[in-house]
Amino acid sequence: MRERSVLHVDLDAFFVAVERVRDPRLRGRPVVVGGAPEQRGVVAAASYEAREHGIHSAMPMGQALRLCPHLVRVPGDSAAYERASRDVFRLLGDYTPVVEQVSVDEGYLDLTGTQRLLGRAVDVAGRLQREVKERLRLDLTVGVARNRLVSKVASDFAKPAGLFDVRPGLEARFFAPLPVRALPGIGPVTGKRLADLNIERLGTLASTEEWFLEEVFGSYGPLLRSRARGEDDTPVCPPWELPEQKSIGHEETFARDSADFELLRGKLQELLEQAARRLRHEGLLARKLTLKLRYADFVSETRDWTFPNPTDHDMELLEPALELLQRMAARRTLVRLLGVRLGGLQRGYWQGSLWDARRVRERRLIAALDRVADRYGTEGLRIGRLAQSPAFPVTKRPVSGWVQKPTRGPSCIPSAHLPGPASRPPCS
Repeated sequence: MRERSVLHVDLDAFFVAVERVRDPRLRGRPVVVGGAPEQRGVVAAASYEAREHGIHSAMPMGQALRLCPHLVRVPGDSAAYERASRDVFRLLGDYTPVVEQVSVDEGYLDLTGTQRLLGRAVDVAGRLQREVKERLRLDLTVGVARNRLVSKVASDFAKPAGLFDVRPGLEARFFAPLPVRALPGIGPVTGKRLADLNIERLGTLASTEEWFLEEVFGSYGPLLRSRARGEDDTPVCPPWELPEQKSIGHEETFARDSADFELLRGKLQELLEQAARRLRHEGLLARKLTLKLRYADFVSETRDWTFPNPTDHDMELLEPALELLQRMAARRTLVRLLGVRLGGLQRGYWQGSLWDARRVRERRLIAALDRVADRYGTEGLRIGRLAQSPAFPVTKRPVSGWVQKPTRGPSCIPSAHLPGPASRPPCS
């Protein structure tokens, strides 16, 4: 049986790194990407210089500025980050077609069976780092191991811009001195329970009796023990082999609470456009729509709509969404947050009725807008009342379980323009 070789790649301080490519004057300075403090902004990303002051992601921007008065804040350009990410993963795809992207700046590569062609996995990792740096001017951290779990921990261990190779058979030895919280999947609650049992290192967890862990953690106990030994057989899967997403959604917190229906309507249409574009790009259709409002008194309300036929059509999504918004806005309370979620996802493409020529024309318009947005960003060309709706600042925040699709203007990031993989093999 062939020895597996898995790489975990992580772009260091990615949003900040892209901004430094666009503006070299930011190099060496404490920089954060995020919203303005007067608009309830939070830190989306922080440079390593900023982290030395105790600044981290999700921190309120006002607090970050108090910790570091000379901090440089950049509002961010989500489309630029997406384009840079695409260029990086297109480059990675030249080394192996088995590339699984798990976020905009993180992914796994399976190099199993490529040794005769490419050489040792650790040498490939070094070439990847140099090529990403030379062609895109971004720093890449790489962990090398024979499974996903160990490669992920290895890359965390190597940050920033490092490379760490865990040789086959040494996984348990590498894990043993690490704190239990270093193991992906162990959060604050599980970490505290382990600490109460005087289990603070992965080596201790790996040597704990299986029956005892099962008594404390149930069926999760034996899994904890095996993972603490560096054992993991989860495959690296390219996008076409990944399990179906459960939902796609976006939400935004307003800088100022509002009950203006036109403002809410415009923002709702914008969020739905973003979610629908994501559906079309990934070849998905949605059968269920969920609308969420959080009011100024922090009371949240959600309402659902189920479509007779699955769709990715903006107008078919917007009409019931507006009806739900009309009902929910009747509470006559200022709105703090608005969110949409598309569920019941399935593979497929929209099929219009031969008798509804208007929907077919709208579909052609939407396809043209998608092409424009892919090339120039989403701000230059909008549909109807959305372009006329008065804008007001918002703070974007991804939601757990929802897939956030950021959109903003064009980027200056250099493009690699490399060909993607020619074939689609099964998961390794």
